[in-house]
Amino acid sequence: MTYAFIQARCGSMRLPNKVLLPICGKPVLQHIAERVRYCKTIDKIIVLTSINAENDAIENLCNQIDIPCFRGSEDDVLDRFKNAIREFNIQDNDTIIRITGDCPLCSPDIIDVIAYVHHDNDLTTNCIQRTFPDGLDVECFKASMLFSPVFYKVNPFELEYDIKNFDGTGFRVTNIIQEKNFSELRWTLDTQEDYEFISKIYEALYKPGQIFMMEDILKWLAKQN
Repeated sequence: MTYAFIQARCGSMRLPNKVLLPICGKPVLQHIAERVRYCKTIDKIIVLTSINAENDAIENLCNQIDIPCFRGSEDDVLDRFKNAIREFNIQDNDTIIRITGDCPLCSPDIIDVIAYVHHDNDLTTNCIQRTFPDGLDVECFKASMLFSPVFYKVNPFELEYDIKNFDGTGFRVTNIIQEKNFSELRWTLDTQEDYEFISKIYEALYKPGQIFMMEDILKWLAKQN
């Protein structure tokens, strides 16, 4: 089984409630869920948020769009992930794809490629050597990996940031790159300026029931110059 964990909270310092901001009539988190639902490789989507009261709105939205919502620790993201794995009876060899709430332009075709390549890896990602736009981050890993003492040792930020720094650990890690490097492009949602930029992309490309991909965004951006 392959599970998508969408990591989302309302407590952003720079852009509060960013996952609930409206774009084309829907909250950001709903757009992310719709894009992840389009993936061919994912069997189940689960939103992971914290027990803080401010995140009640996230759970309410999940109920409206029929996606399970798991609530755990506010500060210990690794603990939140591990308890979600236990709650949903996810097995050691099952695959988890991590998508964060600041990626409303996540591209289903990229997620699927990384999931297809994953196979027997412990971790397959595009975040170690970056060639994709910032905001198309994908991390695909075995559920058992999060319970390894080695994982905790090399990830002091406990999933708050990208999974990396696995040299010499024995984990089988693959980083996906593309021929052309677009890592200088910022497509993530962290500031008001980001929100305005991403809103423009949606206003230009979004059509209900359809999904635009990275290439569609690049073509649109090229026409703006």
